[in-house]
Amino acid sequence: MLKQRFTGVLMPLFSLRRENDGGIGDLTALEQWIDWAADHGVGFLQLLPVNALGDDDAPSPYSAISSVALEPLYLSMERVPGMELPLPTYPEDLPPLQLPGGRDLVDYSRARAYKHHLLNKAWGHFREDDVWAAAREEFAAWVQSEGQWLEDYACFRVLSIAYGTTNWWLWPVQDVELARRLASESRQACDQKLYQQWLQWLCAREWAMVRTHADARGVLLMGDVPIGISVASSDVFFERYLFDMEWSGGAPAEGNFAEDPFTAKWGQNWGIPLYRWEVMEANGFAWWNRRIRKLAEIFSMYRIDHVLGFYRIYAFPWMPDRNPEFLPLSPDEAAARCGGRRPGFRPRPDWEPADRRANLMQGDRLLSLLLKAAPGLRVVGEDLGCVPDYVRPDLSRLRIAGFKIPHWEIDENQRIVRGQTYNPCSFATYATHDFPPLCLDWDEWFSHVQRAREAVKDSSLSGAELRAILRTAKDCGRVLAWLGDYANLPLEKFLQAWNPEIKDALYRALYACRSVYAAMMWTELFDVPVRLNTPGTEGGSNWRPRMPFTAAQAAAMPQSRWIREVSEASHRSLSK
Repeated sequence: MLKQRFTGVLMPLFSLRRENDGGIGDLTALEQWIDWAADHGVGFLQLLPVNALGDDDAPSPYSAISSVALEPLYLSMERVPGMELPLPTYPEDLPPLQLPGGRDLVDYSRARAYKHHLLNKAWGHFREDDVWAAAREEFAAWVQSEGQWLEDYACFRVLSIAYGTTNWWLWPVQDVELARRLASESRQACDQKLYQQWLQWLCAREWAMVRTHADARGVLLMGDVPIGISVASSDVFFERYLFDMEWSGGAPAEGNFAEDPFTAKWGQNWGIPLYRWEVMEANGFAWWNRRIRKLAEIFSMYRIDHVLGFYRIYAFPWMPDRNPEFLPLSPDEAAARCGGRRPGFRPRPDWEPADRRANLMQGDRLLSLLLKAAPGLRVVGEDLGCVPDYVRPDLSRLRIAGFKIPHWEIDENQRIVRGQTYNPCSFATYATHDFPPLCLDWDEWFSHVQRAREAVKDSSLSGAELRAILRTAKDCGRVLAWLGDYANLPLEKFLQAWNPEIKDALYRALYACRSVYAAMMWTELFDVPVRLNTPGTEGGSNWRPRMPFTAAQAAAMPQSRWIREVSEASHRSLSK
């Protein structure tokens, strides 16, 4: 794994753009970006989870309704058997072309309505036209080969459509065997179930073509395995015995994400049930084996989201819909409403040496089993947050590349750790999808320094106000100094607003580190100052930003020439 170093770019599928894509990135656009990557020395393209989503207006890719099923929104309509070509324009009775915010945001409702309008018509042709007879036999054989997960997922979709929600606990039926019968008892239900299975067959076909293309061009596709699965999912409904729904997984408050008061005070409550590891072990971890093996059909490497959760996970004794109720409460008041239960790490905290050893042994054993499900895949572990000191050595031993965020890698003397000393088994980046791109962060930090310069001349400020401004400026100035030192920038160069010279120096320093993987987000590469997601918030622009250009247009941009040159200079280019 460590013989070749790679440059990567995070490109969520929903962000991609091509002509006639129906308002959201698709798999043809991904193939075009694979070609762009191969032509510009980029070794891997990092995606967010691509599993099937609910019908929310701006669904999080981390709240999928299946751990295996794929999202049909990303299908390329031209490749669908039975599709009438050329593709029609948007029907007049669909919603407006774009939500407020401009053309560079995904309108999920419109994209979903448009694509399913076309897919339903194609499904009719596929079922009835003789020209598709051989394809129908291929489809039927595929359904038989996939087994129970596909049957259950299709039944889940039939019932969620019939009852108008994926929140299965609101359905009038809770028994899984009865649910399976209801999803097959009428001709309409059977047709809908077969349609849902057909969509998954289409996804499997198109993804297989994309994987073949990526392999041919020498570009790695990097998937993402969320630590949990949404409680409103096919998995949890049909396999409830595997999950502990008394607790909701998340992360503790760390002082980040102050945009959301609950997250700042209590932490992140993700609404994922915890795993009953002992039950999973009793059946040979079949659920995890299925999940990873299906992932391996598409991706040659993957990121384990919140890998810390395999060692111990922070959990809340209430689901996210009750967060407003608990926001104003003290810990004691919250515990009183939850029968004495409090948010905390489960199955045990890290306070005592014996507990720490037990957590280490659990994480090591679970991750070892996960790696065996698909040997040969490259694995990255997102180990950010409250990281116990036993985690990173264990990940390194398992050959799981942990994260390196340069301005968070500070030694005991408050000096930045040089990239030349990083463990090669690591993944270096300045930001993830949950944080602003570095250009936005940099200008925010610099604005506080500028504000402090002006404040010392402002006699109208009270002493307390001035001290608060100076305290913030000191913290921001320290981060700028760390990054300036990391990139070997002299003071007069880095103490400025974001500019091409700062960008070039910082990313050359990042790519010069020893980490086998060094990556940036597409927003950072192409200087688009937008966030992909703000944790603790819903709606708005979360999970919606789109590239304002296609892969072909990007190839002519100076940023594409720049990333190839930087990759070659740091010996990360595919041509090396």
